Amino acid sequence: NHAQEAQYWDPVGIDEYSAIKGLSETEMIETPIIGTDGKPLTGPGRAYTPTHSILAPLNYGDVSMSGIDLGLTFLFPEYNLSFDTNFSFYSSTEYYNKLTKKNDPINAPKFKMNAGINWGSPIGDISIKYRHVDQFVWKDGIWSGTIGPYDLFDLFYTFKVNQYLEFNFTAQNIFDKVHKEMIGGAYMGRQLIMRVSTSL
Repeated sequence: NHAQEAQYWDPVGIDEYSAIKGLSETEMIETPIIGTDGKPLTGPGRAYTPTHSILAPLNYGDVSMSGIDLGLTFLFPEYNLSFDTNFSFYSSTEYYNKLTKKNDPINAPKFKMNAGINWGSPIGDISIKYRHVDQFVWKDGIWSGTIGPYDLFDLFYTFKVNQYLEFNFTAQNIFDKVHKEMIGGAYMGRQLIMRVSTSL
C-alpha cells in the first residue's frame, strides 16, 4: 500500500505522497512546536499568515513622485574637449503598501550623479567617466538588502587605425570597487574589454 511505500520516498514538493500528510505540494519543515524529546516537530511548510507570503508584483494604483533630473554639457571645440554631468534627485524613495501596512522601496537611490570628460586627442578619442550612487534599500520578491554607496570610474579609448579599422578599449570600474547593483545579482568588479571593428 501507499503508506508502506512512502517510507522510502523523500517528498520534494511537487504532488508527492507522504505517509504523514498524504498527497501535497508542501515541504515538511521544522515548526515552533517542541516535542516530548525536546526537539522541534516537523509539519507542512505552509504560509499561515500574510507576513509569510511574497506579494510581487503589486499594483500600487495612483502614486505621486517628484524629483529633479538635471544635465549639463560644456563644449570646448577649439580643444576638441567636452564635459558633461548629470544629477538625479528623488523626493521619496518608498511607497506605502496598503496590504502589508509597510513602506516598500522604489529600488533606486535618493541621489545619483554622473560626470565625464571627453577629449578628441591626436592619438585617439579618450573619455573618463565618474558615477556616484547613494546607499539605498532594495526589495524585490524574496530579494532584499542595501546597495551602495559606491563611486566608479570608467575609461574609454578609441583609435581609428585607418578608414576601415577601429580599435576600442574599455576599462569599467578601473579601481576595482567590488559592489552589487541589485540584490540577487552578481558582485561586480573591474571589467576590461578590447575590441576591433571594421566598416566598409
